[in-house]
Amino acid sequence: MSESVWVHVHRPSGHYIGQTRGWGRKRWTTVTGRCTSPEAAMARAVLKMRANDKGARVLFVDNSGWYEPNLCMECTR
Repeated sequence: MSESVWVHVHRPSGHYIGQTRGWGRKRWTTVTGRCTSPEAAMARAVLKMRANDKGARVLFVDNSGWYEPNLCMECTR
């Protein structure tokens, strides 16, 4: 008797955005547009950091609208 196995492959389509946050701030500010890789989004966010910014992060945004943005990378000074 053979059993069938179903494999669900989750490969969402979406884009990455970079954000920065200032010292003592709670809100993140989006400083990049749509990027195709998390490394490119982080590089753009770090280059746009000002002197009073504490950290940068990269979010993956799913195009389907079913999922919340997912944190991929984060860095602090």
